[in-house]
Amino acid sequence: MIATADLAADTDADSPGCILPPRPYPGLRPFAASEWPVFFGRERMTDEVLARLIRHRMLFVHGDSGCGKSSLLRAGVFARLTQGAPGQRWRTAAALPGTTPLWNLAKAFADLTGEADDDGCVLAWRRALNAGIHAADALRPRFAGTDNAPCCLLIDQFEELFEHARSQGPEEAILLTRVLIGLHEQPIPGLHLAMTMRSEYLGACARFEGFAEMVNAVQYLLPRIEHEDMIRAICEPALLYDGTVSRELAERMIADVGGSQDQLPLIQHGLMRLYQRTERDPAGRWRLGVTDFPAAGGLAGLLSAHADEVMAQVQAVAGTPPRLVEDLFRALSEINAEGHAIRRRQRLDQLALMSGTSVDRMRKAIDAFRADGVSFLGPHGEHALSDGAAVDVGHEALLRCWQALADPRDGWLIREFRNSLVWRALLVQADSFERNPDNVLAPATTDERERWLKRRNPAWAERYGGGWDRVQALIAASIHARDQARANEAEALRRSARAGLMRRALTITGMLVVALITALLYAFSEIQESRIQHASVDATRSRNIELENLITSLRTRNESLGAELAATLNALEEAKAAVVHQTGSTVDTRGWTAQITTAQNKLQQPAATPAPIASSSLAPRLYVHIAEEGQRTNARALERMLEQLRIGERTLVVPGIELVKEFPSQAQLRCFSPPECERLAPVVLAEINRQLASPQVELRDLSNRYGKTATRDGHLELWFPVGPIQLRIP
Repeated sequence: MIATADLAADTDADSPGCILPPRPYPGLRPFAASEWPVFFGRERMTDEVLARLIRHRMLFVHGDSGCGKSSLLRAGVFARLTQGAPGQRWRTAAALPGTTPLWNLAKAFADLTGEADDDGCVLAWRRALNAGIHAADALRPRFAGTDNAPCCLLIDQFEELFEHARSQGPEEAILLTRVLIGLHEQPIPGLHLAMTMRSEYLGACARFEGFAEMVNAVQYLLPRIEHEDMIRAICEPALLYDGTVSRELAERMIADVGGSQDQLPLIQHGLMRLYQRTERDPAGRWRLGVTDFPAAGGLAGLLSAHADEVMAQVQAVAGTPPRLVEDLFRALSEINAEGHAIRRRQRLDQLALMSGTSVDRMRKAIDAFRADGVSFLGPHGEHALSDGAAVDVGHEALLRCWQALADPRDGWLIREFRNSLVWRALLVQADSFERNPDNVLAPATTDERERWLKRRNPAWAERYGGGWDRVQALIAASIHARDQARANEAEALRRSARAGLMRRALTITGMLVVALITALLYAFSEIQESRIQHASVDATRSRNIELENLITSLRTRNESLGAELAATLNALEEAKAAVVHQTGSTVDTRGWTAQITTAQNKLQQPAATPAPIASSSLAPRLYVHIAEEGQRTNARALERMLEQLRIGERTLVVPGIELVKEFPSQAQLRCFSPPECERLAPVVLAEINRQLASPQVELRDLSNRYGKTATRDGHLELWFPVGPIQLRIP
């Protein structure tokens, strides 16, 4: 938007008297034209710029951000022009390109001729600008009706025109540069044009035909202020307010900023803050010395602390959203292609939309940051802001020095930059999703982006290319896919748990059956041996009777055990049917059934043909337990290696791998009976550690705890803790 209202007030006073500003130092913002009485140290620059402007009728003043371009034109050149002799005073106006460069220039022309309040006249000026390079012919008649007083128009922050061309298209920028070229080639009598621009945008001038040649002819690079002139700019304003600033303090301030591009705004802001805090004697005199210099953080730290204070005041107001200030300054700043922090002017109502708050609440927050003596935001002044008022950062030094904004790792600027990358990535994913609905976000990414989007809105998204509805469709589809996948996973876990319980139940039942068969065979063997011993004794009648009684008792016992075996077999068949019903899988119980049938047949053999029974015909077994699912692949590889191990005439059997919830802190091979801990376990342990690179497995003897009957013969257990299982590579 145009910024002529404050300039008009600054330059409207025709009285020759000098009216001092409210304070000797304006702070972070540029000097206004009315503050020329405290504008010291740049008199030579003012003379040179004024001479060139009058000679060439057009001047491009450029330099780094913070070097004082706007202050020089406003408080230096404009003040000189408006203080001429009666009848020779100039009319001045200023404009910013903003979001409507040609309309803002038309309003500035209307302000020069006193027609700013007439919308029809402003429209006529705007139509004249449509002539482009021939605009001088269209503008000249409109100046002919004035009092012929010389005019000077300032287009401040001209680099905004290039940002407008980048974001809104080049049409207005092309037309405006053609107007300026035409005014340079065919100047209008009495009209002088001054432009200020950051030097890093000089290269952008070559993008427009003929514009670089014009800039080369009328450019002025603002030189660095001399050291003694800087001392004068610091010390002399205080003398007008019954105060003094010591040279030592001035030297300390200059050394602190070290000639950086923020030298002038930081010094002016620091002096303003120290002036506000200093005590005055009864006569109203005051003094600032080197002891008043801020020890913590210097001038940049003083600015950052001041901004933190204002933010705390805003946040202390009841009902203020906790991140309102952060959202406000993130919307008013950005990082350009060169990696520099720059200002980004926005309308008040648009700021409220982007931050998700009301216009009134946003207006109160902005008023706190643009208040007199603060000036972190503009427009400066005490006038109320309309809903459509343009809001801007007072000076880019704030973007570089306020830690909340500028921290390179977690500052608001870098956060906003990262958020822009996230949004653009979502737009790319939305394109992929629209081509193929299966291309949704991963569940973990969906969780993160769903939370992230809660602080965003369509107005914010427009800053980075829009597409809010497209991204919302992607997120909705991703949430549905995520929830469905998790439901399927939960159902699979429930099925797996039920199947696991049934498998464990069948395993326990099978072990009980095997143990029962072993006990029966052992008892039968003892009875047969007893019969053989009795047969060798004299076959007396009494002994024969005892033997017959024993045989009768054995038959009775065999019948009872046979009934138990039959009941067990029936239970096994019922368990098998339950597993098939619950899991849809089958369980092979033919081995167990065959063993039970064999036992029943042996029990029915006649006592006259006993046969010796071996203590155990089962191969040694190693049960593997893992602590996490990621260990299963290498555990299976180890299982295949261990199944090649032969112990005597038998091969080691590894029935399977089980994921457990409770596990030891170190890898262990557990044995449960003294003979196996002494002979079998060391052989298996040696083979395990030979195959494993890590972890190292230790032997754990549990025979004292469990005893002989706690497990079957040849029973070993391998337990792994949390951590990788690594095999040796041959």
